[in-house]
Amino acid sequence: MMSSFRLFLSTHGWRILLVASGVLLALGGRMHPSADAEDDLRTELATMTADERWIPGHSLIVASTVLLAAGLWWAWRTDAWPTSVRRPLFWAAVVVSVYVLETVAHLGAVADSDALAHGHSAPVAMTHVGLSVVLYPITGWTIALLAWSFGRAWGGWRRAIAAMGILSGMLQAFSVPATLIFPDAEASPMFAGAGISLALFSILTGLVGAPRPAVVERREPELVG
Repeated sequence: MMSSFRLFLSTHGWRILLVASGVLLALGGRMHPSADAEDDLRTELATMTADERWIPGHSLIVASTVLLAAGLWWAWRTDAWPTSVRRPLFWAAVVVSVYVLETVAHLGAVADSDALAHGHSAPVAMTHVGLSVVLYPITGWTIALLAWSFGRAWGGWRRAIAAMGILSGMLQAFSVPATLIFPDAEASPMFAGAGISLALFSILTGLVGAPRPAVVERREPELVG
């Protein structure tokens, strides 16, 4: 009984982690405070970090990112996916693991809420901003590449799941740059769209799983003469 359970975890553990990650991300994303594009970045951060939903919502997002990184590592170590997917899967695991640091700084920005509101130094919040400028695009492109490789391995309707992942990656990759380049534009829909689509991509990938290895029929060589 125990050996069967261990075999199940070894084979499907990464899928459970991805589903759990997607559920937590969906729950945490719904709790994210809204922003006002008319305010500058410091004012927006001061307003959002003062919201009582900031800590529970971002705690769920941190946990979701940790589970996603663990699930990707698990899938890579157990050779769950075909050889063509292993390299993008490895780099996705690495990048998402680093991205955990940004989500922790994002959560920790609440410590600077008063400093942001009164124009004082806010090292934790600015660390979050600095990390997001670098890691959001890198993580987005990595997720998009991973989803594209999944789509090549999958067939039929499952490629729609891969398209969802590519959309999520693109939205994440361009969300922070769009905020910096167009400070007066309302970028909240991009962040929300990136979170929702990544949650769906994680959940559906976990439910569907990796493609089964193709069975290649081998014919015995015919004798000549």
